[in-house]
Amino acid sequence: MIKRSMVVLTGCVIIVLLAFTGCQPKPEDKPSIPPEFFRASWPVAEVPVAHIIRRDYRIREGDHLEVIYHVRHRKTSSYRIMIQDIIIIRFPYKPSLNQVEQVQSDGYINLDLIGRVYAYNKTIEQLEQELLQRYSQYIKDPKITVSFKKSNVKIAELKQAITTAPRGQSRLVPVTPDGTISIPFIVSMRAAGKTIEELHQDLNDAYAALGFDELEVTVNVQSVAPMSVYVFGEVHKPGVLKAKHELTLLQAIAQAGSYKPARAELSQVLLIRRRHLPAPSAAIVNVYQLLENRKKLLGKPVRCDMSKYRYDIWLEDGDIVYVPTSDIAKRADYIEYVWTRGIRAVGGFTSSAAVGYSASETVNWLP
Repeated sequence: MIKRSMVVLTGCVIIVLLAFTGCQPKPEDKPSIPPEFFRASWPVAEVPVAHIIRRDYRIREGDHLEVIYHVRHRKTSSYRIMIQDIIIIRFPYKPSLNQVEQVQSDGYINLDLIGRVYAYNKTIEQLEQELLQRYSQYIKDPKITVSFKKSNVKIAELKQAITTAPRGQSRLVPVTPDGTISIPFIVSMRAAGKTIEELHQDLNDAYAALGFDELEVTVNVQSVAPMSVYVFGEVHKPGVLKAKHELTLLQAIAQAGSYKPARAELSQVLLIRRRHLPAPSAAIVNVYQLLENRKKLLGKPVRCDMSKYRYDIWLEDGDIVYVPTSDIAKRADYIEYVWTRGIRAVGGFTSSAAVGYSASETVNWLP
């Protein structure tokens, strides 16, 4: 009896093992792992909007700029005498005639025997030759040596004027409401409306014109004033928008609560720009084309055409955006005010068909 039970149990075990063996896939049927799974890095999907080039920031009224000064000590072919330079004139064989003179504001120096000598913008060699000619009238075969006791006085004064304990050789300059800045030796310069590169070039040119050839300035934006954009018309929240970041036309309409679908004429949005321009400039923008940016190719699914967003306009400080009313909404307003609120109210119509009628509601039924 026991042997029979063992035989039956052994048979059941064999059947179960055969069943499991039959369910397992054959070696050649094993699913293969895609080779992409073993990649060290996955390729980044291309984002079309990432190819849009951001425009250069233009300085606005209320911005704070940091002007950093760099003095370049470089070798020049010949240094020319500047105002307030101090010159030493030595006579090796007649030390009693030695003099130390400072170049006056008119460019002259005063010397014994010969009087006033124009020294401004001359080299040491040129001044020395002139002194030899002038002194030869009083001294036979004069020997003269000309050298500097102090030169580049304007650079030294500028260093003293711009050096502060907290910032070093730099100045924190606010842009005034009229769009100008004032820095040492430059009373007023237009800054609003310029890019950082443009202001950097203008400042260096201005200092070079004043004789600071060894000076170079760098401009950084320390703080940005909020940009004001005015949006009105067929939007839910008309008014002024304050933004410290760059703003486009679509973003401004969105921040104004978006447009009113049943009333806005998106194909004729008016943009008025007058800041930093001699006369106001206006443009009509078809915002509807920007929003309807889908395109369907034959036999392919509908996809977003991101290239149209390249035409979304960057706004400037003080821009005015007006979303006009559509012609259908204007007609509906006319019916509403003239017939519904005017003639019906005066005439006292009380028919059940006219009760509760509002022409403006019919506009919402339109697709």
